[in-house]
Amino acid sequence: MAIIVAALSVALVYSGDREGVVSQSQHLLLAATAPLQKAVNVVISPFKRVSQYTLVIGNLTNENRRLKHDNIVLRQEVDHLKRYEAENRRLQRLAGFRRESQPKTVGARVISRSPTSWQSIVTIDVGSSAGVGENMAVITDKGLVGRTVRVAGSAALVQLLDDRRSGVGVEIARSGATGIIEGSMEGRLKLRFLAADADVKVGDKLLTSGVGGVYPRGIAVGAVAGIAKTAYSLEKNIDVRPAVDYARLSEVLVINDSEAARSKL
Repeated sequence: MAIIVAALSVALVYSGDREGVVSQSQHLLLAATAPLQKAVNVVISPFKRVSQYTLVIGNLTNENRRLKHDNIVLRQEVDHLKRYEAENRRLQRLAGFRRESQPKTVGARVISRSPTSWQSIVTIDVGSSAGVGENMAVITDKGLVGRTVRVAGSAALVQLLDDRRSGVGVEIARSGATGIIEGSMEGRLKLRFLAADADVKVGDKLLTSGVGGVYPRGIAVGAVAGIAKTAYSLEKNIDVRPAVDYARLSEVLVINDSEAARSKL
């Protein structure tokens, strides 16, 4: 009720003539109602502040929600860009290696992996239509991956070096001693069939020897990671750290130049 009276009083006070001249009665009314208007203003002010505060909080909440959404979108875009950048670097390294290497090669992508743990095989997206055949070496800019074992028109299966049925002749870069690297059920590489007096040390680099005709000579295979001698065998137990991370293969090269391969033997 007090608020209504105050409102009516204000209306009467400011309802003068066109020139804004305040009559004597209006002057008296202004003097009488001023304290009431002041009291009403005191009562209303907190509600005004609450209303303004609620409006500000609502705006801030909406802005915060929008910023969170924008942040999520930006993080997704950054993740995509990082993946594209990493892929671009891999492709550039592979392209540079391809230009520098003598054999003719065909670029390929890994499109699937063997679902079983007892074999280590991947599928690549090139085949006979691109000049790929069976028993061709597959490499990256880091080193040897394996060889093609089955080929279709537009795809091929590649047996990786860590497959239990895999084997490649190698030589120790430092000493020239030769042996064979084999895969295992555990997915680890083993260096076997070294001469009893072979000069081998941890850290020695291992390169393809070219024996067998599948793998050109001089491709990096890995490095000696550990040497042990068991009581039950005269042969040393030598673990090999592969040059290539088989679990993270994405782009590879298939060597399809048999003449270049033979020239390296």
